[in-house]
Amino acid sequence: MLNSFTLQDILGCLVACLLFALIFVAPGYTIGWLLDLFDFTRRSFPARFVIAIVLSTAVSPIIIFLVYHFSSAEITISLLLLIGIAFAIVLIRTKQVSITGESKGLYRTALLVAVGWTILSILFIVDIQWGNRLYYNNISYDFTTRVAIINAITRTGVPPINPSYYPGHSIRLTYLYYFWYIPCSIVAQIGSSLINGYTAMIASVAWCGLALMATIALYLRLRSPQSNTKIWKSSLLGISLLLVSGFDFIPALTEMIMTRLATGGAYPDGDIEHWNEQITAWIGSVSWAPHHVAALIACLAGVMLIHSVRSQNASKQIKAGVVAGLAFASAVGLSIYVTLVFMLFWGLWMILLFFRNERRLSLLMGLVGIIALITASPFLVELTGGNNSASFGIPITLSVRAFVPVLLFLSNYPPALLHWIFLLVLPLNYLLELGFFFVTGILWIKQQKDSWKQNPFYFSEIILLAVTIFIGSFVQSTTIASNDLGWRAWLPGQFILLIWSVDVINKLFPNGCRKLERNSASARIFRQLRIFAIIGLMTTVTDVILLRTWPMLVDAGVTGFPSSLSPDTQLGKRTFAARLAYDYINLHTPENILIQDNPTDPLNRPIGLYADRAMAISGHTAFGVSMQDFNSRTDSVAKIFAFSANWAEINQTCAANNINIIIATDLDPLWKDLPILEQQRNPIYQNQYYAVFQCENQ
Repeated sequence: MLNSFTLQDILGCLVACLLFALIFVAPGYTIGWLLDLFDFTRRSFPARFVIAIVLSTAVSPIIIFLVYHFSSAEITISLLLLIGIAFAIVLIRTKQVSITGESKGLYRTALLVAVGWTILSILFIVDIQWGNRLYYNNISYDFTTRVAIINAITRTGVPPINPSYYPGHSIRLTYLYYFWYIPCSIVAQIGSSLINGYTAMIASVAWCGLALMATIALYLRLRSPQSNTKIWKSSLLGISLLLVSGFDFIPALTEMIMTRLATGGAYPDGDIEHWNEQITAWIGSVSWAPHHVAALIACLAGVMLIHSVRSQNASKQIKAGVVAGLAFASAVGLSIYVTLVFMLFWGLWMILLFFRNERRLSLLMGLVGIIALITASPFLVELTGGNNSASFGIPITLSVRAFVPVLLFLSNYPPALLHWIFLLVLPLNYLLELGFFFVTGILWIKQQKDSWKQNPFYFSEIILLAVTIFIGSFVQSTTIASNDLGWRAWLPGQFILLIWSVDVINKLFPNGCRKLERNSASARIFRQLRIFAIIGLMTTVTDVILLRTWPMLVDAGVTGFPSSLSPDTQLGKRTFAARLAYDYINLHTPENILIQDNPTDPLNRPIGLYADRAMAISGHTAFGVSMQDFNSRTDSVAKIFAFSANWAEINQTCAANNINIIIATDLDPLWKDLPILEQQRNPIYQNQYYAVFQCENQ
């Protein structure tokens, strides 16, 4: 075993990336070949893999969910292996289309981009170990929940038993869209000791990025009559635009510096998106929440399938419709919020096509919806019923998108007046959040004002963007404090604006930028767009650097205090100690026990990232749990970690909550009484910052 946690994680991620091909390549390649979707059999070898990745991302989640749900992990893995064998047979027996000239060089560039992204995404997220210090990426805030669910699926199946809520009996975790975590669990099970939930999750981020790039390439190819060489150039241009974001780094860094000087601690805590109601940069969306991006890809696959069979026979339309239905079923279990946007878009598009005398296509879209509803019904039944202690609904409300800087000065104004102010500053809000894409979107509308009806893709794009703007501007979710719907609803709109940016650049600069006359109108537009693009690139780079280094900056004293990550500059040592402690627990205790840390930290990062055991109570996966019950159990269990050296009381609390193992840290009040506790009972594991005790609660 490698001594470095960093090397362990990198090895696990690389193996996981290879195994994910069984899920994110093989099914799509096999289905594409058998059904000849997107004219699969006539495509070049690289183009087939692009199609395969998009189709696999679209249909694998629902297929894996249904098989795992109604059978077992073993049968699901066996099915994937059979599909992998079929994929290998098709690959070997397929005659490849020859690639020559400039296209060959472009394919190599695309391959280098894919490999480069995979390596960089892994290095971006894995824990970095320096001696006895260990630093996670700041996106670990969300990973704590995701890894806990992956491990729960591995231990308990589908749907998983809630890993952080045990009210005396097992509760299935059904109040959540969790399809992205099932493939991660499958890969972790296949990889055994080399892969855990954490490394599988990191590898899934790499694959999500690859799938997004493939979607851009396929979408541009379907909607454009350009030559093969030109379309690959456009695809690489579109992929490069994933690095561009809005103007966030300017207000975010300003706020960080001002709060550091005024209060002693910088805010936002290492994520520049939180200065405002965010429209997340592409790299941020892929890294923080790949399941939302995967839902976008699945829905776009459905849209592309419908476009691809507009003028084809009924047989091909039905084949495409079935696969599109599976894609939308996947999206339901990947992200309710992204799927909600597409549901409204799909209904509106279908109605408009009906009245535009494209009734056959409209009826096909209705079939797609029926198939999606049927195949997703087992998940929807669980989501709306099951063992949830809270009633299900789509908790949304009408409200104008907030502009946080306004609240700094006008927070005492009546809500009705604030909504009018938010409405007035909405263009400024979107300019700051979208930046380059805000400008190119306006330019595209001006360019296509007389020709948008000629391309059916343009018609659907305008509808989708309009729905995005409406929901993103005037509807918000209320499940948690953050407006998750407002953040994720913009993903479809961001995709459309990225595609339009490629159109704008190709039309304004058909011969490239080097041949522009210095004082021409095109040269002036180019200089302006270049400034917006550079600012957007700086936002992405700043965000990546801060997310990767923020825990290190905490220990260096740069971020100051208070800090949500640590009360001192020992974060790296404490994280290293935590991983050692949880590795010991994972290796030396039964997997069906309940462990417990101090629940007053509702989203403790190390236990979510490194522990592969369920907890009695925690905020990591408190989905569907009433706030009253959650607070009551938290207060009860927290007594263990208060000032007390009485094992009788600790054992009593453990027994009442079915806890087998308690994990105390140097930050708990209990730590001061550790010598007294050790006189009565030896810890099963202890280091400088962590002590692990077994409860006598039987």
